[in-house]
Amino acid sequence: MDKKDFARFLSQKRQDAGLTQKQMADQLYVDHSTVSKWERGLSYPDITLISKICEILSISEHEFLTACEDYQARKEKLQARRYRGILITIQMIFAIGYACAVIPCFICNLAINHTLSWFWIVFSSLLFAACITNLPFILSGRTKHNLLFTSLCAAAALFLMLTVIAWQTDGFNWLFDTAYPIAGILVAAYFAIMLICRYLHVNIILKLGLSFLITAGIALIGMVLGNSPEHPIEAYVNFLSWNAPNDYANKIVFLSIVALGVVFSIVGLMLLIRKKIQKA
Repeated sequence: MDKKDFARFLSQKRQDAGLTQKQMADQLYVDHSTVSKWERGLSYPDITLISKICEILSISEHEFLTACEDYQARKEKLQARRYRGILITIQMIFAIGYACAVIPCFICNLAINHTLSWFWIVFSSLLFAACITNLPFILSGRTKHNLLFTSLCAAAALFLMLTVIAWQTDGFNWLFDTAYPIAGILVAAYFAIMLICRYLHVNIILKLGLSFLITAGIALIGMVLGNSPEHPIEAYVNFLSWNAPNDYANKIVFLSIVALGVVFSIVGLMLLIRKKIQKA
């Protein structure tokens, strides 16, 4: 690094910061003449002062050492700051929206019914929504298992919401017969796909194949559980017969997903095996 270029850069940055040589020297606990020597190119700052100088002049250590503006780094830093600002704004919008929903419902339920009844349905529903909209932003950067923790909280909030609805509507029969089984199957499928995509260290094609096969399993369960009482289950799961009414679309969708899952899984396994052979 040329002394003249460094001296010119340091002087310019000091002036941009609105500091005199004496003010800068006072903040660094050095003599005024020391700063003057730096800016005249007679000497370099001591290495122990670099971090403090960068802090005072609002520059990066890379800019200090190269004596030039790092526009790309500044641009990235500005974009990161804007992105964080957008995330905070989104969180605030959701939080205000939830508050605007909870507070009036709380007041109205007490004023009209003189007790808290349907308010708990609203509250549990908003809690479930907050786990999806706000919790990921709150946990962002704090843990590498952000998605897993958020998903667990959202799943717990979902079952809590269903329980509260059943409690307030005296519907525990449908809760255990229908709501819990359906929610449990869907949540289990989601976690299976999420764990495969997030934690299984294989190629993306194999991940897609396994995800398609899990989705096909959910489609098959949907056909079995959602069959019309007038028609036996065998009519929906017997893929050798296409005589049952209204089952064509379900079977076509199911077989298409299975085909995609099988193809992607085979290709993904072949790529995985080839990669291991090449490494060996």
